[in-house]
Amino acid sequence: MDVERRSALRFLRAGLLPVFFGGFMSLVFEKERYDKERIQGKNKVFLLGRALAGGDWWRNLYTLLLLIGTSVMYAAVPEAWLTNNYQAVGITFIVLTKILVTMAISAWILAALVDPGIIPRSETPPEDLPEVIPSGHVAVKEVVINDVAVQLNYCRTCKIWRPPRSSHCRVCDNCVETFDHHCQWLGNCVGSRNYGAFYLFILHTQLLSLFTLAGSITYLVLFTNQTAGERDVSGSQAFSIILSESPAPVGLVSAIICFLIILMFAPLLGLHTRLILTNKTTKEHLTKKIWTDGKPYDDEQGWQHFKTVVFSERRESTMWKSYHPPEVDPEADEGLEVGTDANAAVQDEEDIEISVEDDEDVEVAVDSRESVEDHPADLATALRPTPPAHETGQYNNSRPVSKDTL
Repeated sequence: MDVERRSALRFLRAGLLPVFFGGFMSLVFEKERYDKERIQGKNKVFLLGRALAGGDWWRNLYTLLLLIGTSVMYAAVPEAWLTNNYQAVGITFIVLTKILVTMAISAWILAALVDPGIIPRSETPPEDLPEVIPSGHVAVKEVVINDVAVQLNYCRTCKIWRPPRSSHCRVCDNCVETFDHHCQWLGNCVGSRNYGAFYLFILHTQLLSLFTLAGSITYLVLFTNQTAGERDVSGSQAFSIILSESPAPVGLVSAIICFLIILMFAPLLGLHTRLILTNKTTKEHLTKKIWTDGKPYDDEQGWQHFKTVVFSERRESTMWKSYHPPEVDPEADEGLEVGTDANAAVQDEEDIEISVEDDEDVEVAVDSRESVEDHPADLATALRPTPPAHETGQYNNSRPVSKDTL
C-alpha cells in the first residue's frame, strides 16, 4: 500500500502539478539556484538564479506576450459579453480558457526558463585526445554503451566527448543532452530536461487556441443574430453593424490570431506526438539517423515512453550550485578515466581506432536518463573528415537552420 501511495504521489508531483502550477512553483519555491560561474555559454540567468534561458532569450517574451495578449482580448470582449447575455455558455468558456492559459504559461516556464540539459564544460581537453587535429577534422572516439559500439564526437568548445544523441547549440553555445532542437518560440534549447514541458506547452497552447477560437466565433454569431433580430436587418448587415458600433472587432482579431496559431501548432503537435511514441528526436527524424548496430539508450516505445518523457520527474540540473557529481569508487573504477563506466565492455587495444571531425559536427545527444558520466571506457580515438553540410545542420522548430546556428 505504501508503495502504491508513493507511486501515486510521484505521479501527482511529476505529472499533474507541473501541468497546472509547476512552472510558477519552480520560480517561487525552487531551493536550487543556477550557478553563473558554471554556465559558460550564452545562456542567461534571471530572477536571482531561479531561471535560466537560452542565448536568444528575448524571443520567449514574444510568445508570452502573444499568450497573455490574446487571452486578455478574449476576456475583455467575447467572454464578458457571453457571460452577461448567455451565462451558462460564458462560464463554461471562462473555466476552460482560464485553466488552459494557466497550464500553457506554467508549461512555458518549465520549458523556456530551465536548464534543458546542458553538459558541463571541461577546463582541460581529455587525455585521450589526439595531440594534433588537422583543419577540417573532428576527433571521434569509439566506445561501448549498453553493448552497442558508438562513436562520440569531440566538442572543441566544451572540451568534452559528446554523449550519444547530444549536440552543441551555436545559439546557446553549450552542449545539450538528448538535443531535439533550438526553439525560437521558447528562446531556449529543447533537450533532456525540458522536452516534456515543451510538448505540454504546444499541447496546451493548441487546446487554448481551439477553445478561444470557439468562444470568439460563438460570441460573433450570437451577437450578430441578436443585433439582426433587434434591428430587423440581415445577418451580413448586422455583422457590419456590430463591427462598426461595438468592440466586436476585438473578438474578430482574437479569433484570427487563434486560427493562425492552430494552423502553425497543429503540424508541430502531430510531429512531436509521433516522435515521442517512436522515441526519436527532431534531429534524428530530419537527418534520418539510423542506429545500425542497436541503440545505446533504452529504446522505449509507445505509451511507456510517452509517460517517461511527459510525467517523469526531471533529474537535478548539473548547472545548480548544490550539484555534486556522483562519487566514484576508486577500487571499482581502477584503471578507468573519470566519467567512465566500470561495467562497460572494453575492447582489445587492437580494435582501437582514431578519428577526428570538424568542431561543427553536431551529430549526437544523450538519453534523458543517462548521466554524462555513464559512457564506458575509451575504446578508440581517431581522426575523420568533416561530414557534408547537410549532416551537420541544427534544427529550429523542426526547420533546417544555417550551419552556424550550431
